[in-house]
Amino acid sequence: MLSKSSIQQITIKFQQMMLIMMIWGFAYLLQMFLHLPIAPGVLGFFILLLLLWTNRLKLQQIEQGADVLLAELLLFFIPPVVGVIQYQQLLLLSGWKIIVVILFSTVMVMITSVWMVRYFLAEDANT
Repeated sequence: MLSKSSIQQITIKFQQMMLIMMIWGFAYLLQMFLHLPIAPGVLGFFILLLLLWTNRLKLQQIEQGADVLLAELLLFFIPPVVGVIQYQQLLLLSGWKIIVVILFSTVMVMITSVWMVRYFLAEDANT
């Protein structure tokens, strides 16, 4: 059974994570309604930075929750690292080719996304 202090710690971390997610949600709504050309995550980081800088939010109010979120972020990087270790010889021989393909495909996805957004915005304006 969990002790009272353990439950309090879990509650504090949960509340802090919810506060961080609320800031992100506000940034998402702001970006959506104002049609800002910036990702909600980046906008949320700037809002969080502004709140910390102006002392409207103290670091202690989000520190434990941010630590939990950052600790879990590592899970997203484990599979690529294992792949790099597993195929080290392939990367040493053909790494530059893989990088060129990744860069080219990333640029193509970005260009296609821009075209599609412009197409649907123009179509939306015509209706």
